[in-house]
Amino acid sequence: MLDAVFISDLHLHPDEAQINARFNAFIDWAAANTRTLYILGDFFHAWSGDDGLEPWSRAIAQRLHWLSQQKVKIYYIHGNRDFLLGGQFANLAGMEILSEPTIISLHTRVMLMHGDSYCTKDRAHQWFRRLTRNPLFIKIFLHLPLSLRNRLVHQVRQHSQHNKKKSVAKMDVVETTMLKHMQKNNINILIHGHTHKPGLRKYEYNKNKYSQYVLSDWDNSPQLLCYDKTNGFKFLRF
Repeated sequence: MLDAVFISDLHLHPDEAQINARFNAFIDWAAANTRTLYILGDFFHAWSGDDGLEPWSRAIAQRLHWLSQQKVKIYYIHGNRDFLLGGQFANLAGMEILSEPTIISLHTRVMLMHGDSYCTKDRAHQWFRRLTRNPLFIKIFLHLPLSLRNRLVHQVRQHSQHNKKKSVAKMDVVETTMLKHMQKNNINILIHGHTHKPGLRKYEYNKNKYSQYVLSDWDNSPQLLCYDKTNGFKFLRF
């Protein structure tokens, strides 16, 4: 039995039948194989507010709730696509929303992030992030009619498809930004998503050693980051 599994960037959407089916299969697997599940953002492709729950997203909440009833603890960190996901959905899903960053203990201190805050070369995205994470913006946006919010979210989705043409370097983590943040928080292990470039990368910075675990997206064959006390961290292709 695993102590923890980490996933991110599923980008669940009613039009993505294969990813939705993969998620449903994963829930059954997780019930039998882990004690804890951490979802590190961009679980949904977009989210316009908890009052926009539809049958397909309610079914996803029910699947998560079923998993929580199997004695699996579920924790969630917002991504850049689902930062409006709130307490109503969390309660339906039986999960707890964590702040960013969150530091947990797995034989040592481990920091959890979505990861987009480290992509500081992408100035447009950083501007978008500062705007959309502002509590005043969130309050105003959630008071707009749901139909208008859905249209705006759809436009963001179309824009994100266009932005796939951005250079890889521009959308990737800036190592010095990440390492300074790790050093500031006195941690040596970081887990994050967002960049869709799964793997383990190791660094030496200011005479200290750091490990960066990057989570995969779910478009084809996702890689789960698993942890148990005996074997430590390992990636498992699902």
